[in-house]
Amino acid sequence: GRAAQGRPWIFREIAHYLKTGEHLAAPNIEEVKEVLLGHLSELYQFYGEYSGCRIARKHIAWYTKGLRSSNEFRQNMYKVETTAEQALVVESYFNQLLAEGNLMSDVQVEQVNLLDTH
Repeated sequence: GRAAQGRPWIFREIAHYLKTGEHLAAPNIEEVKEVLLGHLSELYQFYGEYSGCRIARKHIAWYTKGLRSSNEFRQNMYKVETTAEQALVVESYFNQLLAEGNLMSDVQVEQVNLLDTH
């Protein structure tokens, strides 16, 4: 459902919790970056340059929600018009986050409510 938007690892977290009764640690920033860039590559291949770039915007927003400086990043990212530039600005943003640390707790400024569907 919507809880998986921008958080495809939620299924492994659920499976782990059901199996062990314990919460699994959040993915690290490097993993989020790699998953998102892979997702973008697939979107670009499937939808092409024009539509791929535009459709990817909402996916990027979902992945970056709650991360440090994400509102400013998204406002700038929405202005990008090519898939190549979009992938570069996403990679650059995550590299900036990685400079602050590789754990979600290092760069998360707000807890994302998985029940929030807006």
